[in-house]
Amino acid sequence: MRTFVKYSPLMIAKHVASFFKGTFEIAEQGTFKFDGGKVIIDQNSNERQRKVGKEVNKIIAGFLSARRRDVRYE
Repeated sequence: MRTFVKYSPLMIAKHVASFFKGTFEIAEQGTFKFDGGKVIIDQNSNERQRKVGKEVNKIIAGFLSARRRDVRYE
């Protein structure tokens, strides 16, 4: 489990995409789980945790779409 001292969505997205499954913690905001390279948003999460999860997942989706555009077939 990695602890982030401050909320940095890009760093968190890189961590989630790299390790694919696990947990991380953001100081003052709580613990989050991720699986399949995406943050899991639980039903019992508060509004701030949902917002963080959605933002990180959106950045990860941007990583994946950028990879797909870089592939060139000849």
